[in-house]
Amino acid sequence: MFDSDFIQSICSLEGKNAIVTGGNQGIGRGIACSLARLGAHVTIVGRNPRTLQETLKLLPGEYHEAYTLDVSDRKEVNAFFQTYKEHHECLDIYINNAAYSVHATLEETKQEDIDGLLDTNLKGALCCLQQAARIMKAQRKGSIVVITSVNGLNPHPTQAMYSVTKFALEGAVKALASSLGPYNVRVNSCAPGAIDTPINAEAFNTPGFKEEFNKKVALRRIGTIEEIGEAVALLAGDAFRYMTGATVVIDGGLMLKQVP
Repeated sequence: MFDSDFIQSICSLEGKNAIVTGGNQGIGRGIACSLARLGAHVTIVGRNPRTLQETLKLLPGEYHEAYTLDVSDRKEVNAFFQTYKEHHECLDIYINNAAYSVHATLEETKQEDIDGLLDTNLKGALCCLQQAARIMKAQRKGSIVVITSVNGLNPHPTQAMYSVTKFALEGAVKALASSLGPYNVRVNSCAPGAIDTPINAEAFNTPGFKEEFNKKVALRRIGTIEEIGEAVALLAGDAFRYMTGATVVIDGGLMLKQVP
């Protein structure tokens, strides 16, 4: 017998407050939409005002917000979280997603790209995580999900610095999960594989590239932002209330190293 009340009780995010960094496009957009569909009040932040407003219009339900924010700017981050605390009773869910990539081996990566990736993907993430952790620690509840990558588990040689930042975030997840556990705050990561996002559009739109790449994936296709969003939304909620310090890999079997 299908128990809809049971599904509702463990999957619903009704009335929960959530923040998604980089929520204006790609995986962040998919996560924001899924959180909203489960009933959360979602605040999305990102650098691009236009795509923020586009995503805001896609979110079902009410009481959603969008803020222009560069996570690499510590002053902006601190000001945003201060404003957030002044206008919200609590922060139930924080999704750390904002990031970008540069395609280069480590020895070929330019210094400005090293600095940029560290500033956004790592330093910016850590600054936001500190702020979210302090709020949740004080209220003694909350759920944090950090979006890393399969490249943060098995480095990609031509996305070297991106892999470095994602490896570091996997370590941060473990450290935070340990320190915040006694305060009833869970911290987990989601490591997506190849997903159809604007970041990957140039490569996947190259004639023949997607078809060849699909052969490397057990499920023989790349993933969608909806598939990541749905998994992260559930991971952030009570369905996984006893999971912390864990990494959920959603890659269609890419890391299995399938042979055609």
